[in-house]
Amino acid sequence: MVDLLADDDPSIRARIIAHLTRAGERAVVALESAARTAAHPDRISEALTAIQRDDALRELDGFRSMEPDGPAETGALLVARVIDPRVDTGEVLRFLDQLADAAPGAMRDADPQAALQALAEYMHADWEFDGARTDYPNPANSLLHQVVTRRTGLPITLSVAYLAVADRVGMPLQGVGLPAHFVLRHPGARDRPYLDPFNRARLLTEADCEEIVHTHGFTLRPEHLASVSPQEIAARICRNLILAYRRQHDSRREEFAREAHRRLRPGQDMLTV
Repeated sequence: MVDLLADDDPSIRARIIAHLTRAGERAVVALESAARTAAHPDRISEALTAIQRDDALRELDGFRSMEPDGPAETGALLVARVIDPRVDTGEVLRFLDQLADAAPGAMRDADPQAALQALAEYMHADWEFDGARTDYPNPANSLLHQVVTRRTGLPITLSVAYLAVADRVGMPLQGVGLPAHFVLRHPGARDRPYLDPFNRARLLTEADCEEIVHTHGFTLRPEHLASVSPQEIAARICRNLILAYRRQHDSRREEFAREAHRRLRPGQDMLTV
């Protein structure tokens, strides 16, 4: 089957790749071995990418039903791997570990408000994570590996980076999916319990959240302030990617994002963000 990838007929190659994908790890071993001597390395790379994408989709199936909820960064990275199977998830996770290891002691403060303030200053002032205001629609702003490299992204992907660091230092941070925006909340903080990673890590009151929602043309309802699961965070990232790739007329990647969303939310092929 690997040899048949040399065929010039795209339909034949597509069928071969489908068979190789079903073969899983055995096909990966054969393809990697063939890549060292084959005269068509680009087609072998195409087949390997398809197998790796299929692996990411299967892992999303498991992530969807994970109990208790898995880490938010796991779902975000699986979505990124569906779009680009070459993503080095280990590198991203090691970087998040390093961020947590170097975090100031104040983030472990017994006073929740002080700990939240310390997190905001650490991520924004020290590491310069902030919102992508000049190229908001760029799909890179929805891909976690790009966000941690570029230190900029959409509210939700920035929030995933914050959630990952907070979890590693024992801070009980929650994601809050406001309409058209995403913020974080420390359930123990009383004065300004919300944090907006997109806008210079500003700490917010509930009234501030209401104002943000109003600027986007919505009315704040109690359910908007509920914490959301890592699975819903990943699904919302998919919806952002669907819209981003649609704007770019990139139907191929739009379909990858749609398939990831189907795995996370079967029967709900929704485009609401």
